[in-house]
Amino acid sequence: MKAQRVEMFVCPSATPADTSGLQKLADSGKLKPDTLVALVGKTEGTGAHDDWGRVWADVALRDWTARFLGVPVDEVAKHVIFVLSGGCPGVITPHIAAVTREWVEAPDQPGGAEKRLVVGRAGSDAMAPEEVGRMGQIRKVAEGTKHAMADAGLADPKDVHLVMVKVPGLTTASIKDAESRGKTVVSHDLTFGPEGAGAYANDAAALGVAMALGEVPESSLSDGVVRRNWDLYSEVAMTSSGGEKRHGEVVVFGNSSTSRSALTIGHAVTKDFIDAQGVRNALRAAGLRFKDGLPDEADLDRLVHVFAKSVIPGSDQVRGQRITLLDDADAYQIGKALGGMLVASVTGRTTNYVSGGERNSHQGPPGGNIVAAVVRTEA
Repeated sequence: MKAQRVEMFVCPSATPADTSGLQKLADSGKLKPDTLVALVGKTEGTGAHDDWGRVWADVALRDWTARFLGVPVDEVAKHVIFVLSGGCPGVITPHIAAVTREWVEAPDQPGGAEKRLVVGRAGSDAMAPEEVGRMGQIRKVAEGTKHAMADAGLADPKDVHLVMVKVPGLTTASIKDAESRGKTVVSHDLTFGPEGAGAYANDAAALGVAMALGEVPESSLSDGVVRRNWDLYSEVAMTSSGGEKRHGEVVVFGNSSTSRSALTIGHAVTKDFIDAQGVRNALRAAGLRFKDGLPDEADLDRLVHVFAKSVIPGSDQVRGQRITLLDDADAYQIGKALGGMLVASVTGRTTNYVSGGERNSHQGPPGGNIVAAVVRTEA
């Protein structure tokens, strides 16, 4: 029987175009053209729809990957999934996490095997601008998520601990294109504000994941519930959007007893911006030991990477006390920075994937945020 062996390598970035860390991994043989599955990371910049830092990184990474694989740039997406989240305020270090997967012979183990990390990838059909933030986008992300699960060899949604999605957002040009064809768009606001197109794109993608995993039934979904009904959400979707995209890209991470990886993944949900216990719960779910309520310092060396959302709640209170974040002109950046600090305060490291900044989201329950951790096993 063939089984997956997944690895993850985190490379800090000196600039948005820095591919030196990936090149070192390639030179050492840790990255091979036939095993590279995805590049997931944080890029410095504004995080807005026209974030040139993210676009610059995307171009540089695709160019490097094309040379590494020996294929034309326009064919890279057939082989490697790219999920880049812009904006690294506070203590979020720009970085790229390279995910590899190879297939190895795996004889049956008596008594079964512990569940270990598997990964699956898929691309969606192209998304027209009039579909962004609406059922068209939801359905295409749901289909992509199902394909990625199948690629990972996962049948039970309970074994899925993280679904990362990058989808198209809206731009001035794409809005003009839609309207020239007599179509409407979900919003003319190109920000990630409460009524911004970026927030709609992210949330439609999250609901697509929820639909695929059975967290939300399709019968409960419509254009009108996006960014309106906060009782509908996914506990494992981390989504972002960009005007440079035309298709959705999906990466599913889960655990399977057929895996022969040395890594595991777990997830949890924080209840608010100051819920360090929620972060610790994610680390514990992934297999870290704890001492006196805190991660064991020695055991933290087994922590490979943390992925987290940092969405601004709709309320102006945290645990009964008023905060002024909702009135702050820089709330979008501050929201990300708060998430980055929360995770770093528990893990003692800054190379964490923290996206967010939008107000309210279908990524996690109202007021809460998703945290997923990848840990190396002791065996």
